[in-house]
Amino acid sequence: MVFTGTYDHTIDTKNRLAIPAEVRTRIKRSAGTGDDQPVFLYVTLAQDWTLCLYTEEGYEKRAHELDHSEMDSDELLEYERVFYSLSKPVEFDKQGRVTLPANLLERADLGSDVVLIGVKDHLEVRNRKAWYEHLERKLKDQPGILMNPRKAMRRR
Repeated sequence: MVFTGTYDHTIDTKNRLAIPAEVRTRIKRSAGTGDDQPVFLYVTLAQDWTLCLYTEEGYEKRAHELDHSEMDSDELLEYERVFYSLSKPVEFDKQGRVTLPANLLERADLGSDVVLIGVKDHLEVRNRKAWYEHLERKLKDQPGILMNPRKAMRRR
């Protein structure tokens, strides 16, 4: 499943974030579940203090990739301790919201105004103002970042 798009949202006082209906539908379809079956996302903290949301399949794929990492085994073990200890499965409620863990929200220093962005294999929850400032800077300073995707593929 490939995640795309930008969605302005808020985190309510109970740490709940609504996942857009179109995204939920795709997640449920990808998981092969009906409306009455629970669907989970895995929430984890990223390097730049962003929250990442993975589908169960995406999270398991990431775990499998780590099993085949070329990192030094001691370094990998330390990474896995931090990565997995800062990850938590969260379930969609009936309104299509997930409750984000308070400890991760605190570490990410997210306020109530956030943006949910699709980043290929996961969704990211970012501070809305900071994201749009970053995006404007990136587009101004690196206009070539919007290159033709075929050019990016040829660089391999």
